[in-house]
Amino acid sequence: MFTSHRQAPTLAWGRTFAGVCLTIVLTGALGGGVQAANLEGQQFDDTVVLDKRKLQLNGLGLRGVAWVKAFVAGLYVTTPSRDATQLLSDTGPRRLRLKIMLQAPSSELTKSLLRRVRRHEPPEVQARLAERLTLFAQQLDGLGELMPGDVVDMDYLPGKGLVLSRNGQVTGKPLMGDDLYRAILQIFVGEHAIDPRMRQGLLGVTT
Repeated sequence: MFTSHRQAPTLAWGRTFAGVCLTIVLTGALGGGVQAANLEGQQFDDTVVLDKRKLQLNGLGLRGVAWVKAFVAGLYVTTPSRDATQLLSDTGPRRLRLKIMLQAPSSELTKSLLRRVRRHEPPEVQARLAERLTLFAQQLDGLGELMPGDVVDMDYLPGKGLVLSRNGQVTGKPLMGDDLYRAILQIFVGEHAIDPRMRQGLLGVTT
């Protein structure tokens, strides 16, 4: 908790963390062969089931600033790849999972994500996404104060669209269009990703 340092959360959502270790430690789960990946003490299952499809963990990346660690992100896809273009063009179900490590208002995350869309998406794309981005921002803002231990999922379900949830509870209605999900995912793994080191981790690059 950072109740005595109110500026720390804003910095954590909005800037690049230097010196992040991206090593993913694989450990066997007790009582079965399912493996899990661990980064900064945050454990992610090796596979999840979404829309009746098994997704595999593509990679993990840490987002933070200096000593402030905001969240660990994990990307689940049907076919793992180190190629961002391939991941962004995928039309199957996907999950971007954030495991929160810092108390901060969700509105800071909203501002950070929207800022990247406005900075790097072409005007025609922004115009096409404008209404849905506004709805997504409202849903994300509606999560309120994010706490350490919270899990935020941004899922893409073919035929339904982007589904936002917190700790397994869906927030709002699905937002149609794989173009919207692609714009959000670009922020994490695209050419102009918000954090290059986090991008490497999500792409499974540990060098």
